[in-house]
Amino acid sequence: MLTAEPFYFGHPSRPLFGWYHPPVSPAGRAVVLCSPLGLDGTRAHWSYRHLAERLAAGGFDVLRFDWSGTGDSSGDGSEPDQVTTWLDDLGQAIEELKRRAGAPRVHLVGLRVGATLAAQVAASRDDVDSTVLWMPSMTGAAWVGEMAKLHKLYLRIVPQIDPPEPGGEELLGSFASTTTIAALGRIDLFELPRRPAPQVLVVEEGTLRDGERLRERLTALGAEVGWSRQPAQKFLLMVPHRATLPAESLDAIVNWLRPLPSAAPRLDPGRSTTGTDFVEQPVRFGPDRKLFGILTPAAEPPPGHRPAILLLNAGAVNRCGPHRLYVTMARRWAALGFTVLRIDLSGIGDSPALAGERENLVYPRQGLAEIGAALDYLAAERGAARFIIAGLCSGADLAYQAARREERLAGLVMMNPRTFLDLDLNRVEQPPPRVPRESELVETEEARRVPAGLRQISERGIDAILVVSERDPGIDYVDRHAPAAMHEAQALPRFRRVDIRGTDHTFTTVASQRRVIDLVTDEYLSRHR
Repeated sequence: MLTAEPFYFGHPSRPLFGWYHPPVSPAGRAVVLCSPLGLDGTRAHWSYRHLAERLAAGGFDVLRFDWSGTGDSSGDGSEPDQVTTWLDDLGQAIEELKRRAGAPRVHLVGLRVGATLAAQVAASRDDVDSTVLWMPSMTGAAWVGEMAKLHKLYLRIVPQIDPPEPGGEELLGSFASTTTIAALGRIDLFELPRRPAPQVLVVEEGTLRDGERLRERLTALGAEVGWSRQPAQKFLLMVPHRATLPAESLDAIVNWLRPLPSAAPRLDPGRSTTGTDFVEQPVRFGPDRKLFGILTPAAEPPPGHRPAILLLNAGAVNRCGPHRLYVTMARRWAALGFTVLRIDLSGIGDSPALAGERENLVYPRQGLAEIGAALDYLAAERGAARFIIAGLCSGADLAYQAARREERLAGLVMMNPRTFLDLDLNRVEQPPPRVPRESELVETEEARRVPAGLRQISERGIDAILVVSERDPGIDYVDRHAPAAMHEAQALPRFRRVDIRGTDHTFTTVASQRRVIDLVTDEYLSRHR
């Protein structure tokens, strides 16, 4: 049974996206979950959803939300001094949950720099009963330094052709302006003016640097400090489809919060009073309306011939895409008159897994049927008659296969497909030699299925563009094992391939993200305007 409610709230000029998880048995206790930022936020999404569901099952009203300029919230992350905005975001989230839950007070849970921001806000308020600091970054500067260091390491591995992004630092897929970095530098758990709550739980995984110093500081401020040491988890270090839930840490948080008494009787709950002109809409579709997506309507009434665009999950990353790439795409394309739907296939993001299936399967058993259901939704609810399907990684694979079957398509955008669903993933991911041997250029039947499929798509009148990084494993495998057929495919009348230098599978740098979006927008979508 689906009980969580997706919605927008906060300032009408800067709405935030959130999920409200009502309690199974209301007790007047409310928890706001404060997500980490950047790549941490992408990788923590699955764990945060499970934490919210466990807390709701334990009697808590729960709100999880996206900070401004992140996830599905408004903004693009380029604004100066995001920290002031983020601190206000959390204040808005607290008030929203208090109103919805009818609870006069709240608990906060934050992970990594989300914990650092949560502590800062909690120390400025008198309505926070407890704060959970889960693997906290001791300072905002420490988090920036760590992510900037990882980005510089990435730049040593992937040769770059773009100059560094000016005016700030790239943080492995996201960007922080100079003023935001300076403001993060002033966020410091050791300099909190007041305790962040009467009761504080610190969840340590592995070894928390300066952990004892943090305990001493919180105790000195008058907080009752609990400490939970858990095995080192890897969910923030692994790509989402290979990650496992940090079950021990989730249990520790839920078990610590559950016995805490309610501070006051439950008040009459209310609905959100926020009015907003924000055009994006959370939608449910498909069988029993269990599948979830975010619809970005066209900024102007589209001509009858203009297709709607469907964006498919990249691996097990939710509908925002790696580095929030899909959000940027959808908003730009909607401004040009295209209606765009970003979806979560079953078991990914916020769409539940099929019965008997595990979560985070990048090729769900009913994936192609679910794509058809998304097109049906766009046809019924938005009046679309023709469609473009786009995707990265496994999303490109599924888009390719859908284009071979679906009669309503006008276009296809494939970004770094992994297997096209025609190749063996294990063979694709074997490291290729730096210089292919002559024997590796011999065509195989498996690899020839890919250019044959591209020909079939072209002959069906579908405009297709294939955007690939140099030597990306999926396309590299086909190039090595079907070189002649792939060369012939370049002459297909409705097919175009573009190889992009100086980037990686998920287009990590801001410049490469911009290049991909510009390419698809200017050289592909112009055909459909």
